[in-house]
Amino acid sequence: MNWRAVIGFELGWLALVYFQHLAMLPVAIYLLWAWWRLPKPRQILVLQLALLGIAIDSVLVLSGVLQFTTTTWLPAWFLLLWCLFALAVVEVFAALLKPLWLAPILGAVGGPLSYLGGAVLSGGQLLMPLGWVSWACLVLIWAGLAAYYGSLNKERLHAQKLA
Repeated sequence: MNWRAVIGFELGWLALVYFQHLAMLPVAIYLLWAWWRLPKPRQILVLQLALLGIAIDSVLVLSGVLQFTTTTWLPAWFLLLWCLFALAVVEVFAALLKPLWLAPILGAVGGPLSYLGGAVLSGGQLLMPLGWVSWACLVLIWAGLAAYYGSLNKERLHAQKLA
């Protein structure tokens, strides 16, 4: 278990959600340092996963499933949060989601709960205006994302170790 990555992600997530823009510089420094230490193929994978997450949440904001009170799109701290999460997927989470039947279950529970916790801790910055529809969308999306992240372990991450 990569405890530096687990602790770095958890502290970074909490700092970004609770302090938003005030936490961006220290989290960005940690993120760049950890990303720089990865092999080149994993660096590229982190960028791809961050862009995937940003694209998905952009669609959710544009469709009204998610909403931010300070902006019509995703705030800068939330973009950084996706980069931090993508790093954690590559360093830790993909390996934890090895049983592919378990990945969608964990994603369906953990993903939406992360948004709910973020909504509470963000002081009303993040909202789920459609209620149970927002929740259902997040459950379905995160079940699929977790399955995809789990498949990375078998396909891309192992192939990159050999390269």
